[in-house]
Amino acid sequence: MIEFQSLMKAIHKGVKDAAKSVEGETLDFVKRFFDEQDNGKGKAPSYSPKTCAMEFPSRTEHGIDTVSAEVPLLALVPISSPRISEVKFIAELEISNNEQDQLMVAFARSTAKPAGLRNKLMGQQETSENTANATLEITLTGNEPPEGLKKLVEGYERALRAQIPG
Repeated sequence: MIEFQSLMKAIHKGVKDAAKSVEGETLDFVKRFFDEQDNGKGKAPSYSPKTCAMEFPSRTEHGIDTVSAEVPLLALVPISSPRISEVKFIAELEISNNEQDQLMVAFARSTAKPAGLRNKLMGQQETSENTANATLEITLTGNEPPEGLKKLVEGYERALRAQIPG
């Protein structure tokens, strides 16, 4: 048996840890698309976007030519920020009070299970089986990325459009 309050605290901590894990995805996202530059002792690092070169056709007075553009990888991928929107915890619990009148709970222990043909022939009647069931459902939804990230991507997209002829 466990105090009901302790069970709720453990569930709450699990949800908070899951939310932190999802938030860590944003930091991983930055590391995937930017290279960190050391600016010396005591200064905050700067980040430069990871890019690839792409060639675009361009019409010139001499015919069709190709122009190379540095494309930030960030401008080529869809961006969404996942977040936990709902958590459901469903369990069958045995409930009682202890000597200090605290609410105590335990996962449902057992149910009687009819004996199979072999057990009946051997003289065994019923067996007990653990049925402590719990269901945890976590719903993640895609959110709009943070406003700062959207502005950053828009700036790189404008810089990219300026490089592409036409």
